[in-house]
Amino acid sequence: MSFKWKWIVTTFLTQIFFGLVFSAIQFQHMTDAALEAMHGNVATMQLELGNLLSKSGSKREEVIRQYLHTVMLKQDLVYAALLSSSGKPVVTLGESVEPRTSSLDSSSLVNSFATPGGSERIEVEFDPDEVFGKRNHFVFFLVGAFVLSAFACGLVLLGLGNALSARLTELRLKAGAIQSGDTSVRIDVKGKDELSCLGWAFNNMTEAIELQISLMEENTLRSIAEKNRLDLLLSSLNSGVAYLDEQFNVQYVNKALARMLKTTSPAPSSPDLAVLLKRAGVVREQQVILNDLMTEYFRNHEAPDELDFTDGQALQFRFAIYRDKVQGPHGVLIVEDVSMRKNVEDLKNEVETDPLTAVLNRRGFEMTLQSRLGRLLPGELLGVMYLDLDGFKAVNDTLGHKAGDQILKTSASLLKGATRNIDLVARLGGDEFAIIIGRANMQLMKNISERIIDAFSRDKLLGRIRQNHHLSVTCSIGAALYPLHAQNVTDLLELSDRQMYFAKRAGKNCYRIASSSTNTGEEMTRV
Repeated sequence: MSFKWKWIVTTFLTQIFFGLVFSAIQFQHMTDAALEAMHGNVATMQLELGNLLSKSGSKREEVIRQYLHTVMLKQDLVYAALLSSSGKPVVTLGESVEPRTSSLDSSSLVNSFATPGGSERIEVEFDPDEVFGKRNHFVFFLVGAFVLSAFACGLVLLGLGNALSARLTELRLKAGAIQSGDTSVRIDVKGKDELSCLGWAFNNMTEAIELQISLMEENTLRSIAEKNRLDLLLSSLNSGVAYLDEQFNVQYVNKALARMLKTTSPAPSSPDLAVLLKRAGVVREQQVILNDLMTEYFRNHEAPDELDFTDGQALQFRFAIYRDKVQGPHGVLIVEDVSMRKNVEDLKNEVETDPLTAVLNRRGFEMTLQSRLGRLLPGELLGVMYLDLDGFKAVNDTLGHKAGDQILKTSASLLKGATRNIDLVARLGGDEFAIIIGRANMQLMKNISERIIDAFSRDKLLGRIRQNHHLSVTCSIGAALYPLHAQNVTDLLELSDRQMYFAKRAGKNCYRIASSSTNTGEEMTRV
């Protein structure tokens, strides 16, 4: 049902309801008034009969009969009777329409009263048409008036509803036209009523929408032009550029970066940067720590880092974060090809690398440590780990130097696999190793230490030696942070070596990290 008909029906029924309520109240009021007048007439009849009986010398019964005959004509009674003291009728006039009852209520049209100076009773019954005639006619007129008023009001509302509905229908159709894209529609405004004001507001809204669409189209054209200029600029760069969101999903890569990562341009083959780098051929050792690199490095640092690829390519990554009020945090990744510089560094590393394990030797460790300390950023921590193989001498003496060399190679491989690409593993000599932990913190030192111990316990070669020869090779680790625990290189190395000694004394196959409260303290986190 439409709003118009709901309005009309509700108004009609409301008028009928209140008309019936008012008619019922008036009906009851006029009924009470008619009964009160009837009882007044009965009292008057009793008084008049008493006066007649006191003045008349005739027979008592004849006087009463004549009075009843006169009253029936005067009061429009339908029945009148003189009853003896025993209740038997002595004189009856007319015919009663109500049944006789032992007790008569106040609303009954039958009334009785005792004759003055005697034991008889007079019983009379009034004509209901005479008693309630005015009431019935008035109530009928009242109900009719309310019904006619309701119909008249309904017709008026129907006319108003049709006029209102037509204007609202026009407004609805024009709104639908705007929704479909036609912003040229307008409402014909006539008058100054509420609907006319609504029409004015609708037209103003349509003009505003039309203006906004025009501005949006202009902004879109400008955005496309700016994007084309930016694409041209980025495509001309030799450096790789990528646009990322805060989940490291790649939104854009320029041609240079697409060429480096062997992907399509400008849209990458994978939206995830980590997957994209793995597909481009990141070396296996760095794939293990790639997720740590993404979460720990890119989110917290802007210093560049490098990744090596299986085709010999070395890429340097620099990530800058910026925050957009609408789209949230985003980032720009700038990639440089440093393969040539990497080759020069590789020649240098041959002098600083242990030939057996392919990790840094003591000279390379010391030079790298000094270099890293010199490039340390304010607030950045550098960690040093000293490691000594537990049980290595027994394996070397029992199984020979060839087996010992293999264990040293395996140990170096396990250490590199448990660290990140920015961390450096070194063999200081014999079965002693060291690790330089870049951008370190206490939790990272604990995590790397636990990964190293787990790696030694899970290695297949070391497991076969334990199973077949009952010889166990584990690792004791001591660690410290610069400048948290030591203020110079000498103190840092001595503190790390002392922590390794504490780990040896505690039962081996565990690690100790210097306490942050004192340079000589120690902290055991796992055995």
